[in-house]
Amino acid sequence: MNVYLPGEGPGQKKRAGPVQEGGTLSSYMLAQLQLKYGFANLARYEAAMATVRELFESQGITLVAGTVTQVGPLYEAFNLWEIEDQGHLERALRSMTLGDPRALEAMGELNATVEHEQTRFLGSLAFAGSPNTA
Repeated sequence: MNVYLPGEGPGQKKRAGPVQEGGTLSSYMLAQLQLKYGFANLARYEAAMATVRELFESQGITLVAGTVTQVGPLYEAFNLWEIEDQGHLERALRSMTLGDPRALEAMGELNATVEHEQTRFLGSLAFAGSPNTA
């Protein structure tokens, strides 16, 4: 089944977006993290997250955006991950080898650089289009 968003149709380029094959809406996990203050901590966080991204993407969890605040509360990071459903993260963590030295090192770096983390599970809205084309 082909699903088209407004402005799309047969013969036009189909964009990835909130409506997946079969008409279901995409699901996302938003991680909001308050990092410890300073450029050095930000660099350590980014290095650790490169490993986390690789581990997550090996389980089908795709990073949509990774950002950090430039105005307002400084060193607040937001990571938006596309997931299958709310259970996807739990299934992925069970499948990963968290005893892997790279995973352990990344978790240690996150423990040293993150003060607080809050996660939210989000569903897309059809009117919004793709996050990459808005």
